[in-house]
Amino acid sequence: MKIAVLGATGRTGRLVVARALERGHEVVALARNPADVEPSDRLRVVQADVAEPGSAAAAVEGVDVVLSGLGVTRKQEPAILVEGARELASAAPRVIWLTSLGMGSTEGALGAVTGALLKRLLRHEWAAKGVADRVLRDAGGTTVHAGPLTDKAYQGNGFLLHTKDFKPRALPPTAPRAGIAALMVTEAETPRFADADTIALFPR
Repeated sequence: MKIAVLGATGRTGRLVVARALERGHEVVALARNPADVEPSDRLRVVQADVAEPGSAAAAVEGVDVVLSGLGVTRKQEPAILVEGARELASAAPRVIWLTSLGMGSTEGALGAVTGALLKRLLRHEWAAKGVADRVLRDAGGTTVHAGPLTDKAYQGNGFLLHTKDFKPRALPPTAPRAGIAALMVTEAETPRFADADTIALFPR
């Protein structure tokens, strides 16, 4: 399978690239600075920036699926999330899009108090993430909503759940980055949640 990874130089994106390579896939890493991606067999690095119209679309031509770990810092315009989502939605046959639990279709999943706090903390990107999620879902993509990401080792116990089956809770469940990478690659290999909003859970 040919997998493209958007946000390939991010802390989660790097793990998605590594996981896909471990599983024997051909990987196209999209990066604003290709020099930041460590070379590897079956890995092609392409310079692409969602802020540059057309670059991401050209980079994903011929791939089977795009896995996105795209995020923004407080110094970046959150609109790039929407721009990236729109470009991928029009260019890729399938997209699996990592986003945040409590936002978009999962707003309210963490209760009124925690939800209000989350909205305040993430106000810089709140609206943009919701729009980006809808763009991908309208195009038949899969959204993966995750709680606070950690660098803990993955224990192999994660799974994706339809958002409609999630029982609201006040405290957001944490998610190991390596586990998110594993779940996204697995969903790419064996689609179970095509055209669906999901939540990534990792029982203790």
